[in-house]
Amino acid sequence: APDENYSRELQELFTIGKDPVTNMGPYTEADVKQAARVLTGWRINNSTYISFFDATRHDSGNKQFSTFYNNTVVTGRTGANGALETDDLLNMIFAKNEVAAFIVRKLYRWFIYYTIDAATESNVIQPLAAIFQNNNYDIKPVLTTLLKSEHFFDVLNQGCQIKSPVDQ
Repeated sequence: APDENYSRELQELFTIGKDPVTNMGPYTEADVKQAARVLTGWRINNSTYISFFDATRHDSGNKQFSTFYNNTVVTGRTGANGALETDDLLNMIFAKNEVAAFIVRKLYRWFIYYTIDAATESNVIQPLAAIFQNNNYDIKPVLTTLLKSEHFFDVLNQGCQIKSPVDQ
């Protein structure tokens, strides 16, 4: 059975994210279901915790995605080649500009400040997202640029770590 939770987490928590206003992803529920179909066949060995592909448990039909993903069709593959559909899925997802910006926002919130306003989005996040994409999603150039920037050393951003109730 397709694992929609894994598919949803892949898109919502790790790549595309959700709109902060609507609290919904730009992808559709059908996209979640189609991505879950792509991911069928992947298993984890419970004793070694190593993942492997089981072609007998893979849905080899074509998977049609929404207009958000440009109506991409991940062509179904049979046998061991079914594992290659995962590459097609990830290539489709990473073709969206939202992925780079989403990941850069996470880095910004971790290293700089927990709030991102419109000026920060346009002056910091978007340029860093472009660096991320132009470097084939290599994170080192992004972190190097961010941690050497004037923005990182701005006194208004220093000491803004959110403390847990235990730290108070």
